[in-house]
Amino acid sequence: MSKVAIVGGAGRVGVSFAFHLLCENICDELALVDILEDPVMGERLDLMQSTSSLCNTRVTASTDEALLAGADIIVVPAGARRKADQSRLDLIKVNFGIIDEWMEKIGRVNPDALVLVVVNPVDVLTYRAWVKGGKNRQRIFGLGNVMDTVRFKSYIAEFYGWDPRHVEGQLLGEHGDAMVPVWSQASYAGYLLKDMPDVKQEDLDAIFAKTRKAGAEVIRLKGGAGWAVGVAITEVVRAILKDEKRVLCVSSVPGGAYGIGEDVSLSLPTIIGKNGVEGYLNVNFSDEEKAGVAKAAEVLKKTYEEIA
Repeated sequence: MSKVAIVGGAGRVGVSFAFHLLCENICDELALVDILEDPVMGERLDLMQSTSSLCNTRVTASTDEALLAGADIIVVPAGARRKADQSRLDLIKVNFGIIDEWMEKIGRVNPDALVLVVVNPVDVLTYRAWVKGGKNRQRIFGLGNVMDTVRFKSYIAEFYGWDPRHVEGQLLGEHGDAMVPVWSQASYAGYLLKDMPDVKQEDLDAIFAKTRKAGAEVIRLKGGAGWAVGVAITEVVRAILKDEKRVLCVSSVPGGAYGIGEDVSLSLPTIIGKNGVEGYLNVNFSDEEKAGVAKAAEVLKKTYEEIA
């Protein structure tokens, strides 16, 4: 019996993920936990009423963290949004408090669960969760650049008129300005983009720039991301529940991989299976890509040190 729980199950991201997970029909129970009782119970009803056409998944909800007990995976999109007069560092401090509180609760009711941090800034908050959750890099990790990669591949396909399902590429480093596109490995239908004469680097650079701004643009237009991030979270959860050993650019504490130690969490090509983070794919990146990842690590270390 598999159980997935969402902390912040009544929020936009939590609900989007919950619906996509039900569409996939890959878990036996979906538990929604939120501090807002009426909204979370209402979302439970709405989602449950869809199951007769979608899946055989039991949908539960509560304001009590006890519902997290027995979950194989706990997804944490709960967090505060930035206010107009609030600095980025002040927002991080608020979300530190939220992460600290929920990691304490998870430690009490389900200390062995895999924890997937989604709330932003995801790399810094994943590192905080790792510190507060017992420093288990296999069990505690973040969505990282999986969301950005989903956007990135969709934008490439849209620009060239390709099938987006056949585009491969990853964004490593920080989920933010220090994001690193891995052009040396990007491909379509198995062919490297760098070997395709009709693919111009200046066009790819413009696509990457658009990807970096994509989150802000969605927030400007509709108030916040939902559907695509729900898909991205489901990619990670499916890899765990089905033990796919899939390579995804989640955010984790490398502990030596690619020369990066235990003082930062960032996105690398990570093998995801039933045990969570099961290792890292060893890839020969270009010198520019390696330098970009190292720079991202330094940026994230500095940010965490300013808060902790």
